[in-house]
Parts: sequence; structure tokens; C-alpha cells
Amino acid sequence: MRVLHVITPKRFSGGELTAVDVCEELIERGHDVLIATKPCPPVEAELKRRGLPFRVASVGNKFNPTVPLIVAGLVRRFGAEVVHTHHSTASLWGSYGAWLTGVPCVSHVHAINTSIWLLSATHIIACAEAVKTHLVAQGRRADRISVVYNAVETDGLEPVDPPAVRRALGLSPEGLLVSMAAHLSRRKGHAVLLEALGRLRAGFPALRCAIMGDGAEQEALQQMAERLGLAETALFLGYRSDARDIMAASDAVALPSLEGEGLPLSLLEAAARGRPIVATGLAGVPELVLDGETGFTVAPGDAEELADRLGRLLADAELRERVGAAARELVARRFTRQGRAEAIERVYEQALAAKRGRR
Repeated sequence: MRVLHVITPKRFSGGELTAVDVCEELIERGHDVLIATKPCPPVEAELKRRGLPFRVASVGNKFNPTVPLIVAGLVRRFGAEVVHTHHSTASLWGSYGAWLTGVPCVSHVHAINTSIWLLSATHIIACAEAVKTHLVAQGRRADRISVVYNAVETDGLEPVDPPAVRRALGLSPEGLLVSMAAHLSRRKGHAVLLEALGRLRAGFPALRCAIMGDGAEQEALQQMAERLGLAETALFLGYRSDARDIMAASDAVALPSLEGEGLPLSLLEAAARGRPIVATGLAGVPELVLDGETGFTVAPGDAEELADRLGRLLADAELRERVGAAARELVARRFTRQGRAEAIERVYEQALAAKRGRR
């Protein structure tokens, strides 16, 4: 099958990584794929690194009605049988471009979002049941939405030497380490994590927290850490290509988001490596973080609850091992890359059948 993927990224983050992984998986399964992306150097660099076929095109901007013509031109030149869009702008204009050429459009929703941009999609992929529920509540037809979970590699993972990873960060191999990997924006809840670390400091004075990611909130968060006396506790590491290894070397992984999640890849990566998770129970998070089994879920903005759940894990190595093992087993069963690719192929067939039926 020939599939045109259209993506309108702001940065290289979870949704972009999912899109790139899906394209790579489809090519490995024998499909012909072309990726159309608006200009975004980090995304372009990753596509080049992986050797994936792509075109940089003016497909961004919700107020540019010429985008459907650009998409339609790409569909015709590539001979696409399906258009697969990622993000709201791509879904808005990509679906119209697909309509102009008579091919179906599958719109991939990577987080809780408004459904107005999906009105012309032939079929919708939701990254979690909670995302599907959100879309149905906005009036989208349930029979035109398929849940296809985000996925990570679960087989053949490179072994990680936690003491070596910690030494490379200048940390004691024996000390307790919490990590968080997320763009530094208000909605990710870094400030809540800092408040929780302040509460934990008395009971765990040697605790360190690796905060991985960059973004507009970095200076404000560093200043907050200084005010709370956490200058040595909270380690702002910036973007890290080895974030998976750092999470694997951690005693627990946190993500206290305030809004806007889907099914965070960072949590899937942590769970695949057997790390216990404490995260806000938003959107699809409870479908991975089963409270008390594969981790703990907390209320948005509740630093006291976050500190309590992290404290339980940090104080009990046996609990960390048990919860982490359960998380790893769940990912290997429900969130595999092969399972995702097979599900997406079924969605394509369903979209093609629906398009033929309407004709």
C-alpha cells in the first residue's frame, strides 16, 4: 500500500516520534511511505537519520486554504492510496486534500484535542480509549474511531548499567534517583514535581531528580528550585538522547501533567524497562499506569499526593521491583510495535472499504 503521511510539528516530541516510528514500521512491513512535513529542523534531522523518505512542504498554518491543493498534488505524484495525518492542522487540510483526490484520510489523534479539525476524516485513530471517549463526547461517531495504542520496542532492549549511567551524571550509584522526561511547559507539571521534591527532602536527603527536556519554562523552574532549596536535588539536564537509559537507571519515573495528555511515550519507555511510575491520571495514563499495580496515579496539581506515592516507592525496594515488573509485563502484552502496525493496517483497509462504500 502507498501511504502519504502529513505532519505539522512544532518540535520533535511524543506525537512526532510516534509518527516517525509508524512510518518506519510500515516500510519494514512492505508498504511504500512518503512523509510530508512542514519545516521543522529536529523532525527533518530525525527523518534523515533514519533514512525515511520525506518532503518539506508548506502544509502548516490553519489559515492557509492552499494547503489542500499542496496535499492533493503530493497524493497524485506519489500515487497514495491513503492519507494519514498527524496533528490538528495536518488533519484539517490533509483530509480536504485527500477528498480532492478521492482517497481516504486517516487522522491520528495523539492527545486530548478538539474534534473540529477531524470533521472530514474518513476514519480516526485515537491513541487511547480515553481519547476516543473524548472525541465521541464531541459528536464524532464511535464506529469511525479505532483505538490504536502508542507503542515501544519491547524485544531485544539493550541492557543498561544503572551505576554507570549514574556515574556519568556525576551521581552516586547507590543514591535514590527519580526522573522525568518531558518538554518544559507549564502543562507538564514540573512545578508540582518540584513541590513534591521539597516535601520529600527531609525523609530522603540524598534524593536526586533528573529532569530531562527543554522549553520556555526552564528559567522559571530553575529559579523555583533555588527558592525551594533544591539546587542540588533537581538536575536540569536539557534534551537527552539517552533519556531512556536515564529512566532505566532510575528508581521511579514521574509525570505530573496538568492537562493535554494522550498516552505519553516517556511512560511507555519507562514501563518497558521495568520502572515504576507515578503520574497524573489524565487521558490514557490510567490505561498504562494501573493504580497500585504498574504504578500510581495522582490528581492533577496535588504535590502532597505525588510526594506520598513517590515516597512509598523510594522507601520500599521490593515494592519498586514488583510494580516495575508488572509494568514491563503489561507493555509487552498490550503496547508492542508489531501490534500497533497490524492495527493500523486494519484501519487502512477499513477506511478504503468505507470510501468505496460511499462511492
